[in-house]
Amino acid sequence: MGLFRVIPKLLHNRVVMACAAPRHQQVLRNAGLRFTVVPSKFEENLSKASSPTHFLHAMETAKQNVVEVVRSMHQKCVPFEAELGFLQKHGKAMEDADGNPHGAEPPPTAIVELIDGFKVSKALFTACKMKVFDVLRDEGPLSAADVARKIDASEGGTGQLLDVCAALGLLDKTEGGYSNTPLATLYLLSDGEYSLHSFVMIHEEVIWPFFSYLEFAVREGTVQCQRTLGTAGEYQYQESLYQNREKKLQFMGAMHGHTKVAARQVSTAFDLSGFTSACDLGGSTGALAYELARQCPGLKVTVFDLPEVIEDAICFQPDGPQTGQVSFVPGDFFRDTLPEADLYILGKVLHNWPDDKVHQLLSRISRSCKPGGGLLVVEPVLDEDKCRPLPAVLKSLTMMVLFQGRERSLSEYRSLLQAHGFTDVRAVRTGTILDAVLATRA
Repeated sequence: MGLFRVIPKLLHNRVVMACAAPRHQQVLRNAGLRFTVVPSKFEENLSKASSPTHFLHAMETAKQNVVEVVRSMHQKCVPFEAELGFLQKHGKAMEDADGNPHGAEPPPTAIVELIDGFKVSKALFTACKMKVFDVLRDEGPLSAADVARKIDASEGGTGQLLDVCAALGLLDKTEGGYSNTPLATLYLLSDGEYSLHSFVMIHEEVIWPFFSYLEFAVREGTVQCQRTLGTAGEYQYQESLYQNREKKLQFMGAMHGHTKVAARQVSTAFDLSGFTSACDLGGSTGALAYELARQCPGLKVTVFDLPEVIEDAICFQPDGPQTGQVSFVPGDFFRDTLPEADLYILGKVLHNWPDDKVHQLLSRISRSCKPGGGLLVVEPVLDEDKCRPLPAVLKSLTMMVLFQGRERSLSEYRSLLQAHGFTDVRAVRTGTILDAVLATRA
């Protein structure tokens, strides 16, 4: 978890890994980092007796790995990469004696990885749908044959799927069989405290079909409900999520997990101790509200969401004294009177709507928010060129496909919020999947 605080500082720097472990590489890829692997040849033979604690011994070993890699790069890697970078920058390739390009072409590996990206997603979706990680949590390590019997699948196919999950860093494979890695245990168990299982299933069952019509969404600039769901209407996607209680709870679980894994970082991104009351508009299960209450004991938080959401929010209530600080009020933030509060919160709300609806909502909040009050926006924040971080760029594409919405950069948030009377617009990259923007009502 400590990596979350470091990632924002690495996003625009060259990252070199001294370890070639696939799982470590996958963690950095998931964080949106670009990196080079230069394996360390340090034998890690430092005497443990020379360090007073295991921690200091590990730190010194890591330091020696870094020193060895730096020496290696200085001797071998840097001159070649500098020459290659110069040639690529100036649009030239190294040529052989016959004038043919030679040696400077980047390998196709990155392109092949992009082509295979959908296979990675589908493998994860399938493993979650078949509850592979639950089975291994309960009884692992298990052989492929044992897992196949428990999920009612073929041994050959199960083995292939398990090997892919191992290659992705989700499973460990040993002579004793397969077992979950800490990453899978934390996020992929269907009933885990920080489970993203429902979030995965929403992508499998709803978002995946929409992305099949990405070309039409790009060409037409419209939400593809007719092609995907067989029903016309701008907001049919939202309505489809509430067609029955099972679907509704799955969607609420997806939003709950997606918010909860970042709630602590968001809640502590700014000093909110000056606020005594908050209203989380569209706050769903209260995942962020409960964490805000935990971090700010003097804060009373109202979750304001649709009646059909509020009636089942109790299913996600945690244990702890912070529950007494959180209350739920049913309503539609486009139509009904907003509860009074010092701080209004929009968590994963603005990106759901086209610009006209965004302005409509912000106008209503502006009228309700008193001078000196605050507005906390919780969304992934794009860089100013809108090309990074990659997870935020992909999330923006998702919002376009589903809602004709989008993510924004800090300068866009400043323009947007200032137009509705908010000033001192600041952003914090939390290092996790959601960032925080805080503004003050003038």
